[in-house]
Amino acid sequence: MADIFWDGFDKYGPLNATTSASSMGSEWTSLPSNSGLLVAGRFTNSLALQISYGNTASRTLPANYPRLIGGIAMQSNLSNNSGVLFADAGTNQCSLGFNSQGKLVLWQGGLGGTQIAISSNSITANSWHYVEWDLTFASAGTYTVWLDGAQVFTGTGNLKSSGNASANTVLLNGNTCNFDDMYLFDSTGSVNNAVRGDSRVDTLFPTADSSVAFTPGQGVIGAWYSLNGSTAYMSANQLFLRKVTPTVAGILASVSAMPQSTSASANFKPAVYADNNGAPGNLLSSGPQVTGATAGTAVTMALTTSQTLSPGTPLWIGYLTDTSLSMQRQDNSNFSTNAGYTANVTYSSGAPATAPGMSAGQPSLQVWGNVTGLSSNFSETNEIPPGGDLSYVASSTVGAEDLYGFASLSSTPSNIAGVKVSALLRKTDSGARTVSVQIKSGTTEVSGAAQAPGASYAYFAAYADTDPNTGAAWTASGVNSLSAGAKIAS
Repeated sequence: MADIFWDGFDKYGPLNATTSASSMGSEWTSLPSNSGLLVAGRFTNSLALQISYGNTASRTLPANYPRLIGGIAMQSNLSNNSGVLFADAGTNQCSLGFNSQGKLVLWQGGLGGTQIAISSNSITANSWHYVEWDLTFASAGTYTVWLDGAQVFTGTGNLKSSGNASANTVLLNGNTCNFDDMYLFDSTGSVNNAVRGDSRVDTLFPTADSSVAFTPGQGVIGAWYSLNGSTAYMSANQLFLRKVTPTVAGILASVSAMPQSTSASANFKPAVYADNNGAPGNLLSSGPQVTGATAGTAVTMALTTSQTLSPGTPLWIGYLTDTSLSMQRQDNSNFSTNAGYTANVTYSSGAPATAPGMSAGQPSLQVWGNVTGLSSNFSETNEIPPGGDLSYVASSTVGAEDLYGFASLSSTPSNIAGVKVSALLRKTDSGARTVSVQIKSGTTEVSGAAQAPGASYAYFAAYADTDPNTGAAWTASGVNSLSAGAKIAS
Protein backbone atom coordinates (compact mmCIF):
# COMPACT_ATOMS: atom_id res chain seq x y z
CA MET A 1 0.00 0.00 0.00
CA ALA A 2 0.99 3.63 -0.36
CA ASP A 3 -1.88 5.47 1.33
CA ILE A 4 -1.68 5.30 5.10
CA PHE A 5 -3.79 8.15 6.40
CA TRP A 6 -5.38 11.41 5.20
CA ASP A 7 -7.27 13.94 7.27
CA GLY A 8 -8.84 17.33 6.62
CA PHE A 9 -10.38 17.55 10.14
CA ASP A 10 -13.72 18.68 8.63
CA LYS A 11 -15.93 15.73 9.53
CA TYR A 12 -15.47 15.70 13.30
CA GLY A 13 -17.66 18.52 14.51
CA PRO A 14 -18.83 22.07 14.08
CA LEU A 15 -16.63 25.12 14.40
CA ASN A 16 -15.42 25.80 17.97
CA ALA A 17 -16.11 22.26 19.21
CA THR A 18 -13.54 20.83 21.58
CA THR A 19 -11.96 17.60 20.38
CA SER A 20 -13.47 15.73 23.34
CA ALA A 21 -16.95 16.85 22.24
CA SER A 22 -16.33 15.88 18.60
CA SER A 23 -16.14 12.54 16.78
CA MET A 24 -12.36 12.85 16.39
CA GLY A 25 -11.83 10.14 19.01
CA SER A 26 -13.43 7.69 16.58
CA GLU A 27 -10.52 8.26 14.15
CA TRP A 28 -7.54 9.30 16.28
CA THR A 29 -6.05 7.09 18.99
CA SER A 30 -5.72 9.83 21.59
CA LEU A 31 -6.90 13.41 21.82
CA PRO A 32 -5.36 16.46 23.49
CA SER A 33 -5.90 16.18 27.23
CA ASN A 34 -7.22 19.74 27.08
CA SER A 35 -7.09 22.75 24.74
CA GLY A 36 -7.93 20.78 21.61
CA LEU A 37 -10.32 22.80 19.44
CA LEU A 38 -11.79 22.69 15.93
CA VAL A 39 -11.15 26.11 14.38
CA ALA A 40 -11.44 27.71 10.95
CA GLY A 41 -9.26 25.89 8.43
CA ARG A 42 -7.11 27.12 5.58
CA PHE A 43 -10.00 27.35 3.15
CA THR A 44 -13.58 28.62 3.22
CA ASN A 45 -15.95 26.34 5.14
CA SER A 46 -13.14 24.06 6.27
CA LEU A 47 -11.94 23.16 9.76
CA ALA A 48 -8.52 22.75 11.30
CA LEU A 49 -7.30 21.20 14.55
CA GLN A 50 -5.88 23.63 17.11
CA ILE A 51 -3.64 22.23 19.86
CA SER A 52 -2.24 24.38 22.67
CA TYR A 53 -0.05 24.15 25.79
CA GLY A 54 2.10 21.32 24.45
CA ASN A 55 -0.76 18.83 24.20
CA THR A 56 -0.84 16.11 21.54
CA ALA A 57 -3.18 14.15 19.32
CA SER A 58 -1.88 10.73 18.28
CA ARG A 59 -2.79 8.29 15.52
CA THR A 60 -1.57 4.70 15.66
CA LEU A 61 -0.65 3.52 12.18
CA PRO A 62 -1.63 0.12 10.74
CA ALA A 63 1.95 -1.20 10.58
CA ASN A 64 5.58 -0.46 11.46
CA TYR A 65 7.02 1.76 8.73
CA PRO A 66 10.77 2.14 8.10
CA ARG A 67 10.04 5.18 5.93
CA LEU A 68 7.20 7.73 5.93
CA ILE A 69 6.34 10.37 3.37
CA GLY A 70 3.78 13.04 4.07
CA GLY A 71 2.69 16.60 4.51
CA ILE A 72 0.58 18.85 6.72
CA ALA A 73 -0.42 22.50 6.86
CA MET A 74 0.62 24.32 10.04
CA GLN A 75 -0.21 27.73 11.48
CA SER A 76 1.79 28.42 14.65
CA ASN A 77 1.86 31.47 16.92
CA LEU A 78 5.53 30.57 17.59
CA SER A 79 5.11 30.69 21.36
CA ASN A 80 7.09 27.43 21.55
CA ASN A 81 7.96 24.38 19.48
CA SER A 82 5.06 22.87 17.51
CA GLY A 83 5.02 20.12 14.93
CA VAL A 84 4.75 16.45 14.01
CA LEU A 85 6.35 13.57 15.92
CA PHE A 86 7.01 10.05 14.67
CA ALA A 87 7.05 7.39 17.39
CA ASP A 88 7.75 3.69 17.87
CA ALA A 89 5.56 2.19 20.61
CA GLY A 90 5.72 5.32 22.74
CA THR A 91 9.31 6.37 21.95
CA ASN A 92 9.67 9.46 19.79
CA GLN A 93 12.02 8.52 16.97
CA CYS A 94 12.23 12.01 15.51
CA SER A 95 10.15 15.14 15.07
CA LEU A 96 9.67 17.99 12.64
CA GLY A 97 8.27 21.42 13.38
CA PHE A 98 8.72 25.14 13.90
CA ASN A 99 10.63 26.55 16.86
CA SER A 100 9.83 29.85 18.57
CA GLN A 101 12.05 31.74 16.09
CA GLY A 102 9.99 30.43 13.16
CA LYS A 103 12.73 28.08 11.92
CA LEU A 104 11.75 24.68 10.56
CA VAL A 105 13.72 22.07 12.52
CA LEU A 106 14.24 18.30 12.32
CA TRP A 107 15.06 16.81 15.72
CA GLN A 108 15.99 13.35 16.95
CA GLY A 109 13.45 12.42 19.60
CA GLY A 110 10.69 14.86 20.48
CA LEU A 111 10.30 18.53 19.65
CA GLY A 112 13.35 20.28 21.05
CA GLY A 113 15.46 17.11 21.08
CA THR A 114 18.84 16.77 19.37
CA GLN A 115 18.85 19.06 16.35
CA ILE A 116 19.56 17.32 13.06
CA ALA A 117 18.77 20.10 10.57
CA ILE A 118 17.35 23.62 10.61
CA SER A 119 16.10 26.02 7.95
CA SER A 120 17.92 29.26 7.21
CA ASN A 121 14.75 31.28 6.77
CA SER A 122 11.99 31.92 9.29
CA ILE A 123 8.23 32.03 8.95
CA THR A 124 6.06 34.70 10.56
CA ALA A 125 3.71 33.88 13.41
CA ASN A 126 0.10 32.90 12.65
CA SER A 127 0.71 32.30 8.94
CA TRP A 128 -0.22 29.07 7.16
CA HIS A 129 2.64 26.99 5.73
CA TYR A 130 2.76 23.52 4.20
CA VAL A 131 5.46 21.18 5.55
CA GLU A 132 6.40 17.91 3.81
CA TRP A 133 8.87 15.17 4.64
CA ASP A 134 10.51 11.98 3.43
CA LEU A 135 12.06 10.31 6.47
CA THR A 136 13.83 6.99 6.97
CA PHE A 137 13.96 5.89 10.60
CA ALA A 138 17.51 4.62 11.06
CA SER A 139 20.68 5.61 12.91
CA ALA A 140 21.96 6.84 9.54
CA GLY A 141 18.56 7.66 8.11
CA THR A 142 18.03 9.80 5.05
CA TYR A 143 15.76 12.82 5.22
CA THR A 144 14.45 15.50 2.91
CA VAL A 145 12.09 18.25 4.07
CA TRP A 146 10.11 20.79 2.06
CA LEU A 147 8.42 24.03 3.06
CA ASP A 148 5.68 25.42 0.81
CA GLY A 149 6.90 23.22 -2.03
CA ALA A 150 10.58 24.19 -1.80
CA GLN A 151 13.23 21.83 -0.43
CA VAL A 152 14.77 23.34 2.72
CA PHE A 153 17.18 20.61 3.78
CA THR A 154 18.26 17.07 2.98
CA GLY A 155 20.87 14.72 4.36
CA THR A 156 21.57 11.78 6.65
CA GLY A 157 21.21 11.66 10.44
CA ASN A 158 20.07 9.65 13.43
CA LEU A 159 16.30 9.48 12.97
CA LYS A 160 15.61 6.84 15.61
CA SER A 161 15.60 6.75 19.39
CA SER A 162 14.34 3.22 20.05
CA GLY A 163 15.82 -0.13 19.16
CA ASN A 164 13.53 -0.39 16.12
CA ALA A 165 14.18 1.23 12.77
CA SER A 166 10.52 2.12 12.19
CA ALA A 167 7.61 4.25 13.35
CA ASN A 168 4.05 3.16 14.05
CA THR A 169 2.51 6.33 15.48
CA VAL A 170 2.21 9.91 14.31
CA LEU A 171 1.55 12.70 16.82
CA LEU A 172 0.61 16.37 16.42
CA ASN A 173 1.96 18.57 19.21
CA GLY A 174 1.03 22.21 19.50
CA ASN A 175 1.64 25.36 21.47
CA THR A 176 -1.28 27.24 19.95
CA CYS A 177 -0.75 25.69 16.54
CA ASN A 178 -3.37 24.82 13.93
CA PHE A 179 -3.05 21.71 11.75
CA ASP A 180 -4.89 20.99 8.49
CA ASP A 181 -4.79 18.97 5.26
CA MET A 182 -2.64 16.02 6.29
CA TYR A 183 -1.52 13.11 4.12
CA LEU A 184 0.75 10.19 4.94
CA PHE A 185 2.22 7.66 2.48
CA ASP A 186 4.77 4.89 2.57
CA SER A 187 7.20 4.38 -0.32
CA THR A 188 5.57 1.35 -1.94
CA GLY A 189 3.28 1.16 -4.94
CA SER A 190 3.33 3.00 -8.23
CA VAL A 191 1.40 6.10 -7.10
CA ASN A 192 1.27 8.18 -3.93
CA ASN A 193 4.79 7.20 -2.94
CA ALA A 194 6.42 10.65 -3.03
CA VAL A 195 5.66 14.13 -1.73
CA ARG A 196 2.93 15.99 -3.58
CA GLY A 197 3.51 19.64 -2.82
CA ASP A 198 0.97 21.85 -1.07
CA SER A 199 -2.16 19.70 -0.84
CA ARG A 200 -5.75 20.08 0.23
CA VAL A 201 -8.04 17.43 1.73
CA ASP A 202 -11.49 18.46 0.48
CA THR A 203 -14.16 16.77 2.61
CA LEU A 204 -17.47 16.10 0.84
CA PHE A 205 -20.69 15.03 2.55
CA PRO A 206 -23.67 13.02 1.25
CA THR A 207 -26.37 15.07 -0.47
CA ALA A 208 -28.58 12.38 -2.05
CA ASP A 209 -29.47 8.71 -2.00
CA SER A 210 -27.96 6.86 -4.94
CA SER A 211 -28.94 3.26 -4.12
CA VAL A 212 -30.01 2.42 -0.58
CA ALA A 213 -30.97 -0.78 1.25
CA PHE A 214 -30.34 0.18 4.88
CA THR A 215 -33.21 1.32 7.08
CA PRO A 216 -33.19 4.72 8.78
CA GLY A 217 -33.36 4.10 12.53
CA GLN A 218 -34.33 7.61 13.53
CA GLY A 219 -33.27 11.15 12.85
CA VAL A 220 -32.53 14.22 14.90
CA ILE A 221 -33.22 17.91 14.50
CA GLY A 222 -31.92 20.71 16.67
CA ALA A 223 -29.10 21.03 19.20
CA TRP A 224 -28.26 17.40 19.97
CA TYR A 225 -24.56 18.11 20.57
CA SER A 226 -22.51 20.27 22.92
CA LEU A 227 -19.40 22.13 21.83
CA ASN A 228 -17.68 21.74 25.18
CA GLY A 229 -20.06 20.64 27.96
CA SER A 230 -20.81 24.12 29.32
CA THR A 231 -23.95 24.67 31.39
CA ALA A 232 -26.62 27.28 32.07
CA TYR A 233 -29.36 27.59 34.65
CA MET A 234 -33.03 26.84 33.90
CA SER A 235 -35.44 28.44 36.36
CA ALA A 236 -38.55 26.79 37.76
CA ASN A 237 -41.83 27.60 35.99
CA GLN A 238 -40.05 28.55 32.80
CA LEU A 239 -40.65 27.71 29.15
CA PHE A 240 -37.56 27.27 26.96
CA LEU A 241 -37.73 27.16 23.14
CA ARG A 242 -35.35 27.07 20.17
CA LYS A 243 -36.10 27.48 16.49
CA VAL A 244 -35.35 24.55 14.17
CA THR A 245 -35.79 24.15 10.42
CA PRO A 246 -36.00 20.62 8.99
CA THR A 247 -34.18 19.83 5.77
CA VAL A 248 -36.05 16.57 5.00
CA ALA A 249 -39.53 15.25 5.64
CA GLY A 250 -40.27 13.16 8.72
CA ILE A 251 -42.36 12.82 11.87
CA LEU A 252 -41.36 14.65 15.05
CA ALA A 253 -42.25 12.14 17.79
CA SER A 254 -40.52 13.46 20.91
CA VAL A 255 -38.34 16.23 22.34
CA SER A 256 -35.15 15.70 24.37
CA ALA A 257 -33.11 17.92 26.68
CA MET A 258 -29.82 17.33 28.49
CA PRO A 259 -29.63 18.04 32.26
CA GLN A 260 -26.30 18.76 33.87
CA SER A 261 -27.51 18.10 37.42
CA THR A 262 -29.61 15.35 38.99
CA SER A 263 -33.06 15.75 40.49
CA ALA A 264 -35.40 12.85 41.21
CA SER A 265 -38.40 15.18 41.55
CA ALA A 266 -37.93 17.56 38.61
CA ASN A 267 -40.84 17.51 36.16
CA PHE A 268 -40.73 18.28 32.45
CA LYS A 269 -43.26 18.62 29.62
CA PRO A 270 -42.43 19.05 25.91
CA ALA A 271 -43.69 21.91 23.79
CA VAL A 272 -43.73 22.46 20.02
CA TYR A 273 -44.88 25.76 18.53
CA ALA A 274 -45.46 26.97 15.00
CA ASP A 275 -43.33 29.79 13.67
CA ASN A 276 -44.94 33.22 13.46
CA ASN A 277 -42.72 35.53 11.43
CA GLY A 278 -39.56 34.43 13.22
CA ALA A 279 -41.08 34.09 16.68
CA PRO A 280 -42.96 31.29 18.47
CA GLY A 281 -46.66 31.24 17.57
CA ASN A 282 -49.44 28.75 18.23
CA LEU A 283 -48.92 25.55 20.23
CA LEU A 284 -48.80 22.51 17.96
CA SER A 285 -48.25 19.79 20.54
CA SER A 286 -47.24 19.09 24.11
CA GLY A 287 -47.08 15.79 25.95
CA PRO A 288 -47.29 13.91 29.23
CA GLN A 289 -45.08 14.80 32.17
CA VAL A 290 -41.69 13.17 32.61
CA THR A 291 -40.34 13.05 36.17
CA GLY A 292 -36.69 12.87 37.15
CA ALA A 293 -33.41 14.09 35.69
CA THR A 294 -29.97 12.47 35.77
CA ALA A 295 -26.89 14.50 34.93
CA GLY A 296 -25.57 13.61 31.48
CA THR A 297 -28.61 11.52 30.52
CA ALA A 298 -31.15 12.91 28.07
CA VAL A 299 -34.69 13.57 29.30
CA THR A 300 -36.93 12.45 26.42
CA MET A 301 -40.52 13.69 26.33
CA ALA A 302 -43.04 12.07 23.99
CA LEU A 303 -45.47 14.31 22.10
CA THR A 304 -49.19 13.62 22.40
CA THR A 305 -49.61 14.57 18.75
CA SER A 306 -46.65 13.84 16.51
CA GLN A 307 -45.79 16.59 14.06
CA THR A 308 -45.22 16.19 10.33
CA LEU A 309 -42.06 17.99 9.30
CA SER A 310 -41.93 19.87 6.01
CA PRO A 311 -38.48 20.71 4.61
CA GLY A 312 -37.78 24.40 4.99
CA THR A 313 -40.72 25.08 7.32
CA PRO A 314 -39.43 26.22 10.73
CA LEU A 315 -40.94 25.42 14.09
CA TRP A 316 -40.00 25.91 17.73
CA ILE A 317 -39.22 23.02 20.07
CA GLY A 318 -38.56 23.00 23.78
CA TYR A 319 -39.95 22.20 27.18
CA LEU A 320 -41.20 23.63 30.47
CA THR A 321 -40.14 22.57 33.95
CA ASP A 322 -41.21 23.08 37.55
CA THR A 323 -37.68 22.85 39.02
CA SER A 324 -34.64 25.10 38.91
CA LEU A 325 -31.94 22.97 37.33
CA SER A 326 -28.53 23.23 35.69
CA MET A 327 -28.86 22.21 32.02
CA GLN A 328 -26.21 21.54 29.40
CA ARG A 329 -25.82 24.19 26.75
CA GLN A 330 -24.72 23.78 23.17
CA ASP A 331 -22.03 26.44 23.30
CA ASN A 332 -20.32 28.61 25.89
CA SER A 333 -19.77 32.28 26.64
CA ASN A 334 -16.77 32.46 24.29
CA PHE A 335 -18.61 31.02 21.28
CA SER A 336 -22.20 31.81 22.17
CA THR A 337 -25.06 32.02 19.70
CA ASN A 338 -27.60 32.80 22.49
CA ALA A 339 -30.32 31.13 20.43
CA GLY A 340 -32.60 30.36 23.36
CA TYR A 341 -35.99 31.96 24.07
CA THR A 342 -37.55 31.86 27.53
CA ALA A 343 -40.75 32.95 29.25
CA ASN A 344 -42.09 32.62 32.77
CA VAL A 345 -45.11 30.30 32.87
CA THR A 346 -47.10 28.35 35.45
CA TYR A 347 -45.94 24.78 35.04
CA SER A 348 -49.15 23.26 36.39
CA SER A 349 -51.13 25.06 33.68
CA GLY A 350 -49.13 23.40 30.91
CA ALA A 351 -47.79 24.92 27.73
CA PRO A 352 -49.77 28.05 26.74
CA ALA A 353 -51.97 27.70 23.63
CA THR A 354 -50.17 30.71 22.18
CA ALA A 355 -46.55 31.36 23.01
CA PRO A 356 -46.27 34.19 25.54
CA GLY A 357 -43.96 37.14 25.05
CA MET A 358 -40.51 35.58 25.19
CA SER A 359 -37.05 36.87 25.99
CA ALA A 360 -34.65 36.29 23.11
CA GLY A 361 -30.87 36.03 23.37
CA GLN A 362 -30.89 33.40 26.09
CA PRO A 363 -28.23 30.67 26.47
CA SER A 364 -28.37 28.02 23.76
CA LEU A 365 -29.40 25.01 25.84
CA GLN A 366 -29.28 21.57 24.26
CA VAL A 367 -32.73 20.61 23.04
CA TRP A 368 -33.56 18.47 20.05
CA GLY A 369 -36.36 16.61 18.32
CA ASN A 370 -36.35 12.88 17.60
CA VAL A 371 -37.65 12.12 14.13
CA THR A 372 -39.16 8.99 12.58
CA GLY A 373 -40.69 8.22 9.18
CA LEU A 374 -37.69 9.63 7.34
CA SER A 375 -37.87 10.06 3.60
CA SER A 376 -34.13 9.67 2.91
CA ASN A 377 -31.06 7.80 4.14
CA PHE A 378 -28.32 10.28 3.26
CA SER A 379 -29.69 12.89 5.66
CA GLU A 380 -28.94 10.57 8.60
CA THR A 381 -25.27 10.26 7.60
CA ASN A 382 -24.23 13.82 6.79
CA GLU A 383 -24.58 15.63 10.11
CA ILE A 384 -21.69 17.59 11.63
CA PRO A 385 -20.98 16.26 14.18
CA PRO A 386 -22.39 12.79 13.46
CA GLY A 387 -25.61 12.03 15.30
CA GLY A 388 -24.52 8.58 16.48
CA ASP A 389 -27.44 6.65 17.95
CA LEU A 390 -29.66 9.71 17.51
CA SER A 391 -29.37 9.63 13.72
CA TYR A 392 -28.34 6.57 11.74
CA VAL A 393 -29.15 3.91 9.17
CA ALA A 394 -28.87 0.20 9.94
CA SER A 395 -29.02 -3.24 8.39
CA SER A 396 -28.40 -6.85 9.39
CA THR A 397 -28.73 -8.27 5.88
CA VAL A 398 -25.56 -9.58 4.27
CA GLY A 399 -25.11 -7.88 0.93
CA ALA A 400 -27.20 -4.84 1.79
CA GLU A 401 -25.50 -1.57 0.91
CA ASP A 402 -26.17 2.14 0.96
CA LEU A 403 -24.58 4.32 -1.72
CA TYR A 404 -24.89 8.11 -1.64
CA GLY A 405 -24.23 10.99 -3.96
CA PHE A 406 -21.98 13.74 -2.65
CA ALA A 407 -21.49 17.47 -2.89
CA SER A 408 -19.16 18.64 -5.64
CA LEU A 409 -15.58 19.69 -5.07
CA SER A 410 -15.25 23.29 -3.96
CA SER A 411 -12.78 23.98 -6.77
CA THR A 412 -11.22 22.23 -9.76
CA PRO A 413 -7.80 20.90 -8.66
CA SER A 414 -4.86 20.59 -11.02
CA ASN A 415 -4.44 16.97 -9.93
CA ILE A 416 -6.10 14.59 -7.48
CA ALA A 417 -4.12 12.12 -5.39
CA GLY A 418 -7.14 9.92 -4.80
CA VAL A 419 -10.40 9.47 -2.98
CA LYS A 420 -10.82 8.39 0.62
CA VAL A 421 -14.29 7.29 1.78
CA SER A 422 -14.98 7.20 5.52
CA ALA A 423 -17.90 5.55 7.28
CA LEU A 424 -18.64 5.88 10.99
CA LEU A 425 -19.84 2.45 12.10
CA ARG A 426 -20.68 0.35 15.11
CA LYS A 427 -22.17 -3.11 15.68
CA THR A 428 -25.29 -3.33 17.84
CA ASP A 429 -25.91 -7.08 18.05
CA SER A 430 -23.99 -10.19 19.08
CA GLY A 431 -22.06 -12.35 16.66
CA ALA A 432 -19.46 -11.60 14.02
CA ARG A 433 -20.09 -8.95 11.40
CA THR A 434 -17.91 -7.34 8.73
CA VAL A 435 -18.52 -4.26 6.60
CA SER A 436 -16.78 -2.96 3.49
CA VAL A 437 -16.56 0.66 2.40
CA GLN A 438 -17.72 1.02 -1.22
CA ILE A 439 -16.77 3.37 -4.06
CA LYS A 440 -18.66 3.44 -7.37
CA SER A 441 -17.63 5.41 -10.44
CA GLY A 442 -19.69 5.06 -13.59
CA THR A 443 -20.69 1.40 -13.75
CA THR A 444 -17.64 0.17 -11.81
CA GLU A 445 -17.92 -0.46 -8.07
CA VAL A 446 -15.01 -1.47 -5.86
CA SER A 447 -15.00 -2.69 -2.27
CA GLY A 448 -12.55 -1.84 0.44
CA ALA A 449 -11.25 -4.62 2.68
CA ALA A 450 -13.87 -6.21 4.91
CA GLN A 451 -13.52 -4.76 8.41
CA ALA A 452 -15.16 -5.70 11.70
CA PRO A 453 -16.91 -2.89 13.61
CA GLY A 454 -16.99 -3.04 17.40
CA ALA A 455 -19.56 -1.90 19.92
CA SER A 456 -18.26 1.69 19.88
CA TYR A 457 -18.33 4.01 16.91
CA ALA A 458 -15.16 4.10 14.80
CA TYR A 459 -14.31 5.43 11.36
CA PHE A 460 -13.58 2.86 8.66
CA ALA A 461 -12.02 3.93 5.37
CA ALA A 462 -11.21 2.84 1.85
CA TYR A 463 -8.82 4.60 -0.54
CA ALA A 464 -8.90 4.71 -4.34
CA ASP A 465 -5.77 6.23 -5.90
CA THR A 466 -7.25 6.01 -9.40
CA ASP A 467 -10.75 6.18 -10.82
CA PRO A 468 -11.97 2.55 -10.90
CA ASN A 469 -14.09 3.29 -13.96
CA THR A 470 -11.16 4.49 -16.08
CA GLY A 471 -8.05 3.13 -14.37
CA ALA A 472 -6.55 6.60 -14.70
CA ALA A 473 -6.08 9.46 -12.27
CA TRP A 474 -9.22 10.98 -10.86
CA THR A 475 -10.64 14.07 -12.52
CA ALA A 476 -12.87 16.63 -10.87
CA SER A 477 -15.83 15.44 -12.94
CA GLY A 478 -15.15 11.85 -11.90
CA VAL A 479 -15.10 12.78 -8.21
CA ASN A 480 -18.22 14.93 -8.56
CA SER A 481 -20.20 12.07 -10.10
CA LEU A 482 -19.09 9.15 -7.90
CA SER A 483 -21.22 7.44 -5.27
CA ALA A 484 -19.98 5.77 -2.11
CA GLY A 485 -21.14 4.18 1.10
CA ALA A 486 -21.01 0.96 3.07
CA LYS A 487 -22.00 -2.69 2.54
CA ILE A 488 -22.63 -5.59 4.92
CA ALA A 489 -19.89 -7.98 3.79
CA SER A 490 -20.66 -10.86 6.18
